[in-house]
Amino acid sequence: MYWRTVYEVKLLIPKNMKQIKAHIAVSLDGFIATLDHELDWMPQSVKSLIVKEYDATDTFLMGANTYTYIFEHWGGWPHKGKRSFVVSSHDTNVTPDCGVEFLTDNPLRIVNEIKVDTDMLVVGGGKLLTSLINKGLLDSLTVYTVPVMLGKGVPFIGETFGSEWELVESVVLGDGVVYSEYRTKNGKEI
Repeated sequence: MYWRTVYEVKLLIPKNMKQIKAHIAVSLDGFIATLDHELDWMPQSVKSLIVKEYDATDTFLMGANTYTYIFEHWGGWPHKGKRSFVVSSHDTNVTPDCGVEFLTDNPLRIVNEIKVDTDMLVVGGGKLLTSLINKGLLDSLTVYTVPVMLGKGVPFIGETFGSEWELVESVVLGDGVVYSEYRTKNGKEI
């Protein structure tokens, strides 16, 4: 196995690389969805803010669970005309004519290559967010902390030891929701 020095890694990363951002609602006890992946606990005001971010982006990045949920629960693919990349261990694409591409072979390396020219918005979270953070690929994280406790559910983020972030902005919104925008302080190490 060959290990690159920090200097070699920095040479591989273009200075004008685009951003990968995430906007995600989190319950007060750290979950992003119920155990059955429902979001009915999320206030409509937060859903509207996140949808505005979706509408403003040209390229989505998501995991296979989020892709399947969207397709099954929204009656088809709602993001036609926008590029969507799905990080997965296998290709189960049922919407290839809708701009959806599955990344199955070394997907995070491919995400890094796409990021050279393309801004991306992460849809969903959990496992994919954890992987992006651990590889230094997530640049911005906006968290909408909703004052509700789910007790059980899909966890927000897994183990990400050593990941450092700086608070850019924090505001209390209606319904007691706290909007917090963070930017990574970590260097990119792919």
